[in-house]
Amino acid sequence: MNRSYSLMIAALLLLIGTTAAAAQSVTISGTVTEANSGEAITGATVALFRESDSTKPARGGISNRFGFYSIPKVAPGRYRLVARSIGSQQRTESLLIPEVGSPRLLEAEAPGTAATDTAATGTAATECRISFGPDSARLNICLQPKQLMGREVVVTERRYDATISTVAIDPQLSQKLPSLGGEPDIMRTLQLLPGIKAGSEISSGLYIRGGSPDQNLILLDGATVYNPSHIGGFLSTFNSDAIRDVKVMKGVFPAEYGGRLSGVVDMTMREGTKEKFSGAAGISLLNSRLTVEGPISDDITFMVSGRRMYMDLVMKLAGSPEDVPDYYFYDLNGKMNWRLSESDHLFVSGYFGRDDFKTDPRGTDQLLLNWGNATANLRWSHIISPTMFTNFSAIFTNYDCSTTLMELFKGSPTSGFKTSSQIRDLALRGEAQIFAGEDHIIKTGFEATNHLFNANATDALNEFEKIGANPATMSSLEGGFFLQDEWQITPRLQANIGARASYFSNGGYLRLEPRASLAYSITDNITARGGYSAHNQYLHMITRNDVALPTDIWFPATSTIQPATSQQIAAGVETRLFDNEVLLSVEGYYKTMNNLLEFKDTASFSLLAPLESSFAVGSGKAYGVEFFLNKQVGDFTGWIGYTLSWTDRTFADLNRGKTFYPRFDRRHDISVVATYELSDSWEVGATWVYATGQGVTVPQGQLIYDREEPDSYAPESRYDFSERNGYRLPAFHKLDLNFSHKYQWFNLPFTLSLNVYNAYNRQNVFSQSVDKESVQNEATGARYQKHTLQRITLFPTLLTVGLSCKF
Repeated sequence: MNRSYSLMIAALLLLIGTTAAAAQSVTISGTVTEANSGEAITGATVALFRESDSTKPARGGISNRFGFYSIPKVAPGRYRLVARSIGSQQRTESLLIPEVGSPRLLEAEAPGTAATDTAATGTAATECRISFGPDSARLNICLQPKQLMGREVVVTERRYDATISTVAIDPQLSQKLPSLGGEPDIMRTLQLLPGIKAGSEISSGLYIRGGSPDQNLILLDGATVYNPSHIGGFLSTFNSDAIRDVKVMKGVFPAEYGGRLSGVVDMTMREGTKEKFSGAAGISLLNSRLTVEGPISDDITFMVSGRRMYMDLVMKLAGSPEDVPDYYFYDLNGKMNWRLSESDHLFVSGYFGRDDFKTDPRGTDQLLLNWGNATANLRWSHIISPTMFTNFSAIFTNYDCSTTLMELFKGSPTSGFKTSSQIRDLALRGEAQIFAGEDHIIKTGFEATNHLFNANATDALNEFEKIGANPATMSSLEGGFFLQDEWQITPRLQANIGARASYFSNGGYLRLEPRASLAYSITDNITARGGYSAHNQYLHMITRNDVALPTDIWFPATSTIQPATSQQIAAGVETRLFDNEVLLSVEGYYKTMNNLLEFKDTASFSLLAPLESSFAVGSGKAYGVEFFLNKQVGDFTGWIGYTLSWTDRTFADLNRGKTFYPRFDRRHDISVVATYELSDSWEVGATWVYATGQGVTVPQGQLIYDREEPDSYAPESRYDFSERNGYRLPAFHKLDLNFSHKYQWFNLPFTLSLNVYNAYNRQNVFSQSVDKESVQNEATGARYQKHTLQRITLFPTLLTVGLSCKF
């Protein structure tokens, strides 16, 4: 009996000891910010090393887009805490977690302590606060900016989780690369990545893994941007001075993203510096831009950025010459960050942009184009506990586009066409990030969006007045709920497993979209990745292929128009070489798409015919392999990307039901990007691209029959066209250069850039057509039709200059 009591007491003491030890484990959480500006740092790593092992971290965490990180259930012991981020100085702290009592910091082991930061950065560093509780430690970390080996790492593939096909890019990279007109363009920089293609020489749209631009979810501070382009694709709507970070996902994206088939571009705007009022300005041959940011109070910061094209003003000064279109655009970004408390932040952000284009009405025809985007987001982020982070948003989005082409006689329209499209969204979104344990990070959330659609297309000019009064108007509710788990299965195997449930009221569609990705570290420098995802898209964008103008119409799924669907699998391997300075990755993918929409070749654009009757429904597939060699550190940086891919479409009502390649299908796509820092004041950037020629539809013969009129008229002829896009244009390739010089003027840092577009004057074919004219035979006097192949090229070698400064 005494022995039994002794065993029971021993077991009870062991249980109490185990419970006490578990109770003494603490959660270390906080935020990571940039010391001078106070801006949140996304993707910073916070690692804990035991004193006995300085090579491999015992635990770690990654900061989210709000800078929040959490490391739950850290066992008692002595640790060295190391915080790192690209372009920032490493910060190191010594941390003691006792078995009894509160955790505390010991004397710092390296530069970058709280005391050092306070002395170096003044009031900005007072935000690096440290507080402790009985089972938690709140450590807000400030990191000082730093250049790595003379250059920043500006393009990285995410290696700290199981996500596949994801690339993060520094928006400032676009200012170092060549650009048309000297204006930096984030979207054109993304076109240089493998797996992402440009539609044409003047397009900033993204064709990601065989998908069209409307299949991409473009997010600006969480708000959807439906048309991310200015000037017909010359420039994107995003001012690089206003953007903090950019992340692009090429298909297999996590469950937190939905509503699109092919890709996600997620951009976060700058919040405004806490240090002082500052800004940036730039002027180029196309437009000028200005950004201002600073503190409103100790807890409120702001950022405002604007840009305008001044072609219309230049033409007015030149006397409004004939045959020169009147065109301008402007855009405005703004954001305010209000720190309500240690655990609460309120963000207000918005974007507004407009394009207006019209040709001279004194001619025989007139073209009117106008389109615009407007977004607004009110977001509240709240830290519920050291292991739970939440944010809630109320979002407004509006996009409208109108195209009118009129043939004029004495200033009055006689014939033409018009298309118009508008989407207005009101959305609510909520997300939670739960650090459930040392091996699980759970994300869950919901969103509900009310869409209002107006769409129309017609060829009848006498019905123009009816378009504004009686367009095809629809409203619908789109909802979504997601749940995903970032699971550290073993020290070498990670997974991101989740699902998204989506609902669309038009047609009562309820769909489940499973998502899964895995990453396995074969060695410390070699990682294999794979993933699968399913997607639904309830909004279709249809373009008139018979008109070479912006005629995009957004149309929702209905009871008769099914939502578009896709499934994609991807797998690859990546490794780091030469002391982690070079990243090499190879990735393959296969994607199927269904319920895609195009206009029928026989579509009747009349207000008397329902728009849905003009649609053809089809399917498609895309597959390929991508190679990416990226040098990330040093004076010489850049990458080489190569994509070998196939994309096809099959529509019963198009191309006689035969499978065809869409225009943007390109078998080979190569991009070479390089920047070299010659000195502290001189830098050179270069890009070279090669792509297989686009597919186009051309006549392969003609049918000729005599007219009943006298012989003085040429015989009538009709073209016999090839298969849809059955002919390839010549291969596209060009070299662009950028020379940047940094200097001081009026004690301000200036950068003067000289851009050389198409340096070796490659005559790339933009489009081609067959022209015919009536010609008389001099010998017989008979008339016949002469057919000539016409090819249009756009830009020879162009030199442009840009000037920018910071203040």
